[in-house]
Amino acid sequence: MRAIVVGGSGFVGRHVVERLLRDGVDVVTIDRFQPPRPLSGETSIVCDITELESAESLARGLETDALVWLPASIRQSANVDASVHDDVQLMVEAPLRFLRALVSPPGSLVNLSSIQVYGRPRYLPVDEAHPTAPFTVYGVSKLCGEHYLSLAGSARGCSVASLRAAFIYGPGQHEQNVIPRFLSELRQGRAPVVHGDGNGVRDDVHVHDVAAAVSGAIERRAHGVFNVASGRPHTLREVAEIACRVSGAGVTPSFETVENDWVDRWYDVTRARAELGVGPPLDFETALREMWITEVAA
Repeated sequence: MRAIVVGGSGFVGRHVVERLLRDGVDVVTIDRFQPPRPLSGETSIVCDITELESAESLARGLETDALVWLPASIRQSANVDASVHDDVQLMVEAPLRFLRALVSPPGSLVNLSSIQVYGRPRYLPVDEAHPTAPFTVYGVSKLCGEHYLSLAGSARGCSVASLRAAFIYGPGQHEQNVIPRFLSELRQGRAPVVHGDGNGVRDDVHVHDVAAAVSGAIERRAHGVFNVASGRPHTLREVAEIACRVSGAGVTPSFETVENDWVDRWYDVTRARAELGVGPPLDFETALREMWITEVAA
């Protein structure tokens, strides 16, 4: 089996590529830059998929059993400005044109979507039947991509699975995100700073669990939308406390009073476990300890 992973050089992409190679899949990575550490058995192609004509030309010369679409521009903004065109191009137009340009349709298309398509939860945990009312341009673009890709995939005879991922964490995550920021502060001998009272409820999913969901969607030719989350809520305060414990730094979190509009959220993962074959999520404290050891060693 061959899989094309678009966006395979990024944080999530490296873990997806590693998982698929371990499954015995031949992987072709397409991204704007070479993978930082190419893996044995991986073929890498440098291409900016937002240069639509170049990407279409590339696609016409490729054959694949599965197409994995990972690229995203994550902006937590409700402001509809000039950059919205770029969001739509990256998360809607580019995958549509790439899929159409492939000479033979893949058996499976896996689209990495987001829990942001739901907007503010009306009930918890949020399942896939929950209404979709995104309040960020990112969520709107992801939801638009889901609908268009479902139609386009059906027209070409391929199954389309959109994975609505929660807050993804793990080794290699950018330090602007909250968990790497906590660990970075602890490495510098400082207490992690929690913005607000820390009582906001969140659902963090390890990147290995995301990669497992991608693998399961390909193997089972899954079709539809799936929550990819831990299904185990915790507060930001608990995240900071666990980070302190795994670091062994002997400190406790500090809290900074700030105004925020945090929305409590966590997700039902029954469908993903049943239809993608994913197992229980990695234990959060164990995963954070491994992340701490990995980041310190690096």
